[in-house]
Amino acid sequence: MRIYITRRFSGKRLFLGFLGIGGTGYFTIKHIIDNLEGVERVGIIDTAYIQPLASFDGERIRFPIEIYAKDEDIFLKIDELPRGWRGNKLLKSIIKYFKAKGIEEIISVGGLTKNLQEDITDTVRIVYNRYWKKELPYKLAPKNLRIFGPLAMVLLYSELYKIPALSILAFSNDTMIDPMAVSKAIEVINDIFGYGVPTDELIEAAYEINKMMREIDEFSEKGGKNIYT
Repeated sequence: MRIYITRRFSGKRLFLGFLGIGGTGYFTIKHIIDNLEGVERVGIIDTAYIQPLASFDGERIRFPIEIYAKDEDIFLKIDELPRGWRGNKLLKSIIKYFKAKGIEEIISVGGLTKNLQEDITDTVRIVYNRYWKKELPYKLAPKNLRIFGPLAMVLLYSELYKIPALSILAFSNDTMIDPMAVSKAIEVINDIFGYGVPTDELIEAAYEINKMMREIDEFSEKGGKNIYT
């Protein structure tokens, strides 16, 4: 792993998320980067393990893993993470690097299957490690919940390196991108950390998706023909 710094930065909190259930973690971080005033790209993480992937946002080339910062907060945008041991090794190196940089908290975001949801008002749960001491007014994740993938590795490595870590888990659709879950995760981040990231676009997108799905269901119930023509 090699880190290219484009602007000097420091921070006390590291935020990150991944393309898991509902895309919740990844799109939460991306939405904050795109909508929180003052956030700037300050670095790029390069590794031989990353797939050959680049994107163009209309202004410049975007790398698979980029570092953004605002004041004391650092946001890690991860478009692509290698699978298996390579991804684990990369995450371990990233957390170890930011530990050396003085990070005091790690906040990760992910999705939680709606099969575990108690009711429609039950939108977000939290998980934290033994070093997290702040009390928060949110329900804990279900007991014996098994967490898989990169989110699990973040919690494990933060524990090993004795970094207080919090994971915000929004109940999400596990078959498609869920903008409503992203909005609920951002509302929690706004509340805990005093941000004012708007969620109107996400809520509108969620309603549009629900409307489209209802129309498809209604069409299917009527025995619609020529749906593929």
